[in-house]
Amino acid sequence: MLENYTIDGFENIQYQGYPALQKIENNLGQLFELYGYHPISTPTFEAYDLYAAEDSIASDDLFKLVNHQGKVLALKPDATLAVTRMAAINHHDPDEIIKFSYLTNIYRSFASPESVKKEMTQMGVEYFGNNSPECDGEIIALAIESLLSNRIEDVHIDLGHVGFINHLMDELAFSVKEKTQLFKYIENKNIGDIGEFLNRKNLNAKVAAIILKLPKLYGEPQQVFKKMEALCINDAMRRVVDKLKAIYHHLEVTGYAKYISFDLGFTNQMNYYSDLIFKGYINNWGEPVINGGRYNHLSEKFGISRPACGFGIDLLKMMEYMEQYHLLPQSEKRKTIILYAPEDKCEGYKTAGILRQKGQPTELFVLKTTPEECAAALAQNALYQNAHYYLIRDQKNYHFTKKGFQAIDSIVEAEVN
Repeated sequence: MLENYTIDGFENIQYQGYPALQKIENNLGQLFELYGYHPISTPTFEAYDLYAAEDSIASDDLFKLVNHQGKVLALKPDATLAVTRMAAINHHDPDEIIKFSYLTNIYRSFASPESVKKEMTQMGVEYFGNNSPECDGEIIALAIESLLSNRIEDVHIDLGHVGFINHLMDELAFSVKEKTQLFKYIENKNIGDIGEFLNRKNLNAKVAAIILKLPKLYGEPQQVFKKMEALCINDAMRRVVDKLKAIYHHLEVTGYAKYISFDLGFTNQMNYYSDLIFKGYINNWGEPVINGGRYNHLSEKFGISRPACGFGIDLLKMMEYMEQYHLLPQSEKRKTIILYAPEDKCEGYKTAGILRQKGQPTELFVLKTTPEECAAALAQNALYQNAHYYLIRDQKNYHFTKKGFQAIDSIVEAEVN
């Protein structure tokens, strides 16, 4: 009996799906390059201390190990921190424009039963050194194009801003734990729990009324702006509204506003986001496939004050949708199978070499039964069901058809021409 050595939360990608994943990755890589992003790579392992100070990722959610020097390492649980570290180490001018793209796996050992996957394949971009609405607009537009370019048309983006609620909380004497709990209630739109929480705090009636309205700050942008303006109690909150209006205006000008809705009630697990946050959804698909936002203070962790904005795509989650709706790119290359008699090995490998030089995938099999039986046996394998079958025997070439093997002049001419 075979032992089952699989690990819960880690996924094998079979040969049927991997070519599609490669095409998606290549498609996104080309798209990112068109927007001026340069591909980079960061290590699979990072120093544990890099993440230990980030309370957004619990220590128990990290995969940790100790190397032979006694240093604690962690499998990378987040791409943005690693890319920001790399940018700070190699680019010391805080005003320098830096545009990076990446493809990486991230690892988190979630304890919650609903978070099954522990290894995620993520692809994304990070834009450093630009704090303008145009930068935010480019990041959002590129997130949208990442889905559209893969034939996913049912796209919408929820825009939020961590500052709007945070600037309101600045007026209140809540502990970090209390803020976290209240944020959770707001994100889940639990009006009853919010009301009970506020009753226990004996807040000013006006402020309590504002907090109760926060979960309802979602929907059509212009309507949300009006609601936000009515709730502002300080200049910082008003600046958030002005910033979001500028970003949305840019998206209107560039033709992406139709994909946008607002939700000021959601947050992000990664607490390094400082301003704009957004999630990219595919309609009728519950979980977001894209997460992103602005993190203007994260570089300060590495000694450089540098604004930044970016997003990451969960590629396997996107592939699940594409597979369900028959959107996965199909392989354009079919295989050539050459069967040969032992005495025709030289001619068989010579022919295969020519075909491979011309870019045609070619495999060879020595005859051990009749050609018809050999071809029929191979055709039972999913790898070879759509292949073209040829035979070399007695220095003559044959092509397998419904009528059996038919003589031809040249396998190369038949396949390439």
